[in-house]
Amino acid sequence: MNEERTWNVSIKSVKREEFYFAPHTAWQVQAQGFRMHFESNRGAELRAQDQIMITVGEVGTAGWAAFIGTAIECGPDSILLYTSPQYESRLLETWQFEMIFSPLNSIEGAQDVIDTLGYFPPFHYDELTNVKLENADHGDRPENLSLTITHISTDGLEQPLDFNFEDVQFKDISPAEESNVCLQLSFAYEDEQIGVQLDAISGFAATFLCRNVVVQLGTSPYPATEWV
Repeated sequence: MNEERTWNVSIKSVKREEFYFAPHTAWQVQAQGFRMHFESNRGAELRAQDQIMITVGEVGTAGWAAFIGTAIECGPDSILLYTSPQYESRLLETWQFEMIFSPLNSIEGAQDVIDTLGYFPPFHYDELTNVKLENADHGDRPENLSLTITHISTDGLEQPLDFNFEDVQFKDISPAEESNVCLQLSFAYEDEQIGVQLDAISGFAATFLCRNVVVQLGTSPYPATEWV
């Protein structure tokens, strides 16, 4: 646990609050969040779109639980949290926030994605194409992984996003197939590196560490998967 990214909190109130991702755009989506007011051992230095681990209940008991949420709006003593409604009844029991990853701090190009889509998506059920692993057979040079994920809205809008992961160290990898569909793409800090987990419904999947992540908005379809 990194103490600089961890805050002990005492929750004063929790209220439901509706909000919109990408308001007044074609990507607008209405969502249910939770406005949490709290007291903390120190100011919670969080940014919008930060991924937060919320810990509730007493450690070592059946009531202990931890789950992930996304910060939508942040203040020194309040936060608008987006998380699964199944956790609503536990939010008043929250005693710790841990920021596990900040797209705006750690992914180059994340602001453009958020400005367009309204948030940094987990890419559930989105298609992967153009998977390339560079320098795979050159032990003296860092490996780089690039791929495209086409994010699809509930209304059928499509936005390709080109990812480049630099200086990759693989833990586990499943090769690409004719159809590659993402279940979820998630990030977390691991010491000085970024831990990446790309779970798949079909085809390419990978768990790895990397030094840097870059994403760009794509504009056109991409060719089939390629390994170089």
